[in-house]
Amino acid sequence: MNKFWKNYNKKSNFLSKRIIKYNEKNNFNFIENYNYNHIRDLFCLITAFASIKKKINILDYGSNVLSISNIKNKIDLKRAKIDIFDPYNDMSLHNLPKINNLIYRIISNFSELKENNYDVINFGSVFQYDDKIFNTLSELNYNKNKIIIVTHTPFSLNKKFKCVQQNNKKIVQNIHPLKRVLKFFKLKGYKLIFKSRNSDGYIKCKNNKYNSVSLNLVFFK
Repeated sequence: MNKFWKNYNKKSNFLSKRIIKYNEKNNFNFIENYNYNHIRDLFCLITAFASIKKKINILDYGSNVLSISNIKNKIDLKRAKIDIFDPYNDMSLHNLPKINNLIYRIISNFSELKENNYDVINFGSVFQYDDKIFNTLSELNYNKNKIIIVTHTPFSLNKKFKCVQQNNKKIVQNIHPLKRVLKFFKLKGYKLIFKSRNSDGYIKCKNNKYNSVSLNLVFFK
């Protein structure tokens, strides 16, 4: 599994450099495939509003440089600092691509996250790749956090189940119950302020049980 994600990150980092180069030469952002333009725009809108009056710290959990490579021409990045948590990162500090006006770093040690305060936490689609996601969530620091973002993630409308990902048999998806996710963040003091549905084609399960749906969620405290 580690090898898969390391190879995935290498491909993503190659694409990120291409996108960054494009954005340096153009006034408008690079057009990404599938639903990524929508996902990036949701992240950018939240970042823009959260940083209107102050500088903010953002945690992009379980991600890589690609997720922030295409936001330069969308919003003012001077008030945001981004930590990317990537446990499979093998890029040295000197090999990280530079994104003008954006301060970011990659963290590979989970324990370091517990010591940091973040205004915004973006989980992207990571829930489905963590069998014990609620244990993971419980260990993070929410003292300063106001906004939680979850995007293009399949949720079960009934019980939790596992499935093999259609485009890669080595990947097992964990489809967590939506009710349990909503309850977890409610107990942490958050309110669900936005939800939208993605095409069922993004669920990618070979055995889609319990009427699962792919969703984007935003929580606010």
